Amino acid sequence: FEKRLQKIAARASGKKVLDVGCSCGYFLDVALEQDYDAYGVEFSAVAISAAAPQTRARITQDDVNKIASLQASSFDIVTAFDVIEHTIDPIQFLEDLKKLLKPAGLLVITTPDTGHFLRPLLGKRWPMLQPFQHTVLFSRRSLAMALAKTGYGQVELMAAKKVLTPDYLAGQVKGYLPLATRLYQAVARVLPVKVRELPLAVNISEVMAFARREV
Repeated sequence: FEKRLQKIAARASGKKVLDVGCSCGYFLDVALEQDYDAYGVEFSAVAISAAAPQTRARITQDDVNKIASLQASSFDIVTAFDVIEHTIDPIQFLEDLKKLLKPAGLLVITTPDTGHFLRPLLGKRWPMLQPFQHTVLFSRRSLAMALAKTGYGQVELMAAKKVLTPDYLAGQVKGYLPLATRLYQAVARVLPVKVRELPLAVNISEVMAFARREV
């Protein structure tokens, strides 16, 4: 989130930010440390309870489908990391996010990228194919089209990276790539712990989009 906030800071003019689907508030923690006026919306009471006390007070428990009821045109930045793929109506979701932004405010979202090379490489084992969780998936082209359709401009797309350790990544792909996981586990036996726990910024098939409210 520190790396993501650096990218956001280079593109945003204001510092009032709303993180939609903020989970335990880790992005908010980073934003508050850097003097942003940061707030969050999260559905899970369990996730909110795990947030730091000073951050928890800034999180509203609500469904992302009801965010349109929040104060309109009040945020310089709205972020929604790994959320849009869970929505029933992604176009309406983008419309609702736009209403929260000030004119020329910045939207930042991440979501799985169906154009990523891992999708055809892994086929049905591609981890982003989660029919009980991911209701919609975008390519970069279709995401740009959806943003343009809902009144956003200056769309910029790039790979979305997450900071993961080799051990964590191996555990996450265990059910999808069992052979690769077994090979890693064999090698990991002789690797120093500091190597296995080294934080690495990797793209796991996701895209990050920046866009501005135009209408």
